[in-house]
Amino acid sequence: MDTHVNIALDIFGLLVITIIFLSCINEHIRNRATTSKSFIALLAFVTAALTFDMISWISEGQVQLSSLTVIANTLSSCLSYIAIICFMLYLRENLTKTKLLDAMIWLFGVLGTVSIIYVVGNVSYEYAFYVDEMGHYVRNENTTTTVLYLLFPVLSFVAIVAAVLFAKGVEKMVKASFIIYTLFPMVGVLLDHFIHGLSVTYIGLVLSILIIYANIYLQKQKMIERQKNALMISQINPHFMYNTLSTIAAMCEISPKKAKQLTVEFSSYLRQNLNTLTSQELVPFEQELKHIECYLNIEKARFGDRLNVIYSIQSLDFAVPVLSIQPLVENAVKHGITKRSRGGTVKILAYATDQSHIVEITDDGIGFDTSKAPNDGRAHIGLNNVKSRLRTACKGKIDVKSTVGVGTRVTIEIPGKKGK
Repeated sequence: MDTHVNIALDIFGLLVITIIFLSCINEHIRNRATTSKSFIALLAFVTAALTFDMISWISEGQVQLSSLTVIANTLSSCLSYIAIICFMLYLRENLTKTKLLDAMIWLFGVLGTVSIIYVVGNVSYEYAFYVDEMGHYVRNENTTTTVLYLLFPVLSFVAIVAAVLFAKGVEKMVKASFIIYTLFPMVGVLLDHFIHGLSVTYIGLVLSILIIYANIYLQKQKMIERQKNALMISQINPHFMYNTLSTIAAMCEISPKKAKQLTVEFSSYLRQNLNTLTSQELVPFEQELKHIECYLNIEKARFGDRLNVIYSIQSLDFAVPVLSIQPLVENAVKHGITKRSRGGTVKILAYATDQSHIVEITDDGIGFDTSKAPNDGRAHIGLNNVKSRLRTACKGKIDVKSTVGVGTRVTIEIPGKKGK
C-alpha cells in the first residue's frame, strides 16, 4: 500500500513540477531570460529526483530489479542535494549580495559535494543502505549514516534562515516567504528519516516550489501594475497639458472653429489616457492609431509648419498593447523634430508580412547615439516600458536605429499573419 501511495505522490509532484517547468521555460524563451536560471535549474533537478524516486518505488521488492533500486535511490538522493544547492543560489539572487552569503554558498557547495560522494560510495560499500535478497530497500541504522544524512539538509536550513533573517533591505513578508520555502522540504527530510516508508521530502520540495512560483507570479503582476502606473504618470504631462490649453486659449480669438476642434482632440486624448487604467492590455491598432492622430493634431496646432506628418497605413487588423505606439510617436516629436529649429517630418507606417505585423515610426530629427543612455536628468521609462509590455502581451519586439543629425527609425514587429 505504501508503495502505491508513494508512486501516486511522485506522479502528482511530477505533473505539478512539469507544468511549472514548461511554463518557466516558455517564459524564459519569450522574455529573454527574465525567469531566474537558478529557479529553472531547481525545477529541472527536482523533476529528475522525483522521476528516480518513483522508479525506486516501482522496482521496490522485485529481485530482478535490485540493481535498478540501488541506482534509482542513489540518484534521487544526489539530485535532492543538488536541488538544495540550486535553491541557495536562487536565494542569493533575491537577497543583497554579501561576501558572507557568497562564502556560505561556497561552503555548502562543498558540503553538498561531500554528501553526494558519500551517497555514491554507498553503491560499492553499502554503509548507508542496501537491497536484501527479496529486493527490498533496507537502511543501515548507524550514527555516522544518520549524521551524514541529516547534516547537509539541517545545516542548509539553519544557514538559509540565518541569511534571510539578517539580510538587509528585505521586507518582513519576503523574509517570511523564504523561511517557509525551506520549511516544507526540511520537515520532509526529517519525516523520511524517522518514518521510513512514506516519501515526503520531494512532496515538501513540490510545495515549496508551488509557493515560490505563486510568489513569482504575484511579483510579475505587481510589475505590470507598476508599468501601467508609470505609463499613466508619463502620459499625464503637466507641461503638455499647459501648452495645449495655452494654444487653445490663443486660438479662441484667432479661429474659434479651430479652437473648438482642438478642444475635442484634447478631450479625446485625455479620455484615452484615463481609459488605460481600466482597459485591457491589448487593443485594436485602429484605436491606438486614433489616439496617435489626436496627439499629432494637437502638436500640429502648436508647431504649425515645423511639424509634418505622413501616414501610410496598409494594415489595421491586429492588436497592440494599449498606449504602446503613441509614446514612441511622442518621442519622435519631442526629442527629434522639435529639437531642430526648422522642424521636420514624422512618418507612421503599418503593414503586414507573411509572418508578422510591422509598425514603423520614422523622423528626420536630431537623432541620438543608441549606445549611450540619455543624460538629461529625466526618467526615461517610455521605451523600456513599451519593450516590456510588447514582449509580455504579444511576443512583440522593437528595433531602434538612429543617427545623430539624420534621424531615428523605430520598428515594432508583432507576430501574426495578416487577418489574425
